[in-house]
Amino acid sequence: MDSKDILKRIDELLLLGTHVGADIHVNASEMAQGCVSLLSLVYGARSTQVQQFNASLADISKDKNIGFKNHWVATAAQGTLKNLKREIETGLTGSLRNQITAEVLTDLIQLARVVLKESGDGAKNVAAVLTAAAFEDVIRRMGESLAGLIGEDDLADILKKLKEAGVIQAPQVGIAQSYLNFRNHALHANWDKIQRESVQSALGFVEELLLKHFQ
Repeated sequence: MDSKDILKRIDELLLLGTHVGADIHVNASEMAQGCVSLLSLVYGARSTQVQQFNASLADISKDKNIGFKNHWVATAAQGTLKNLKREIETGLTGSLRNQITAEVLTDLIQLARVVLKESGDGAKNVAAVLTAAAFEDVIRRMGESLAGLIGEDDLADILKKLKEAGVIQAPQVGIAQSYLNFRNHALHANWDKIQRESVQSALGFVEELLLKHFQ
């Protein structure tokens, strides 16, 4: 789902809030559930935004005036959805994610380098897993912030769309695809197919992408 799809869904949910009367009882539930789904998609299921919205619903649920609960739920959802729409349109969500991503990935890369300095296959394997995680995360974040992709599962598809968007170009595309194989080997614990040199190389590639797109 890209940003256009998310904005379209936001507009659909906001439209439901304009229907008052008997419809509001059904619409309020759809708006609340849709709001949580979109917030989780954009910010993460454990994000502050999701927690704040759920807290608002909990406060409304405690209200003794049952007859107006659905109206308050719809109102809360409308306000949250309008704010989400504005942040997507202004690029604020991407800026915040980029800042957080840079910090998290930098720590992950540094940890992988420290582990890789240790001898033995065990250290190599741990560093490979950390590097694979960093590679996957940076590619997904690039898909979100640079190609408008949110919730895309297949890394190969993300790489393809990054290429189509002109974000990555040859020979970087081929290199990224080779590290996709590296990521898959690390994910499935195919340690015999991972060499220490390939871990070092993948780390350098991830760090290059991080410095270029998230700093």
